[in-house]
Amino acid sequence: MTTFDVSSVGFAVLDILGRPVTRIPEGGRVDFIEEIRMTVAGTAAATGMDCAILGLKTRMVTTVGTDDMGDFLISKMQRYGMNTDMVSRDRTHQTSSTILPVRPNGERPALHVPGTARSFTLTEKDYAGALDARIVHVGGTGLLESFDGEPSVKFMKAAKEAGRTTTFDLIQANPETVELVKPLLPYIDYFIPSIEEASEMAGVSDPAEVARYFKSHGVKNAILTMGGDGVYVDPEEGDAFTLPAHDIKVVDTTGCGDSFSAGIIVGLSKGWDIRESARFASAVAAKVAMGLGSDGTLTSFDDTMEAMNSWPVKE
Repeated sequence: MTTFDVSSVGFAVLDILGRPVTRIPEGGRVDFIEEIRMTVAGTAAATGMDCAILGLKTRMVTTVGTDDMGDFLISKMQRYGMNTDMVSRDRTHQTSSTILPVRPNGERPALHVPGTARSFTLTEKDYAGALDARIVHVGGTGLLESFDGEPSVKFMKAAKEAGRTTTFDLIQANPETVELVKPLLPYIDYFIPSIEEASEMAGVSDPAEVARYFKSHGVKNAILTMGGDGVYVDPEEGDAFTLPAHDIKVVDTTGCGDSFSAGIIVGLSKGWDIRESARFASAVAAKVAMGLGSDGTLTSFDDTMEAMNSWPVKE
């Protein structure tokens, strides 16, 4: 018997976002914009936050600094109802942080300080707490300098040996990242990268070929998010399929992939099949894309269910 629905392990970052930004003012001049926010973000933390908003009992497993930014992240996670007992504090690195000037079309170039993402890791004595959940989500491979490689492989293997369902996403993947990811693939039940990152690693661009590449290396279910083009799913059982994205006005794409992972996790926690889970995840991502930051306009499970069943999808 586990204590939590999901344990979200890995990359946490403070995002400082502003919109809409069309240029960086010259010299010391000022441009006025409509909105600035600070949010919990990162491939593990944003996913965990969105799981908590959607009603799951969520444990966060990460490292932040002993600075004001770390204080903010922990306080905000707790306000969302996340358990932060396994959020450690690092006195030698600042909290991972990103400045995001969000363009009018929702794109967001980033200025990033890796900070505590580089120092986060787990030892075997941490496994009992980190695996005290039915679903274990690992996010951030590629930026987790101390956890990437053998520590991640040992942890994911332990998760499967403990009978946990595993979900996985990464960030800023490139052709070199695949060497970090390959040893993890046999221990991943649900692999949920963006098509851009997955294509970079697989060396092919067609979604069907990309999914086949990762499944051939051990992934059970390959789920490729494709932004406005929806999602491509190659499940462990049955035929591959594509679902369209919702037809919405995009404000900010920050955290859309993270929120999609949260939607999949919620579906799994409720025993839904992969198609229904992906439908729900698409609605979660749409809710996030309609506001600024990794939570966007996401407010509750019931509200998201209503959106899934009523909002139009793209033709």
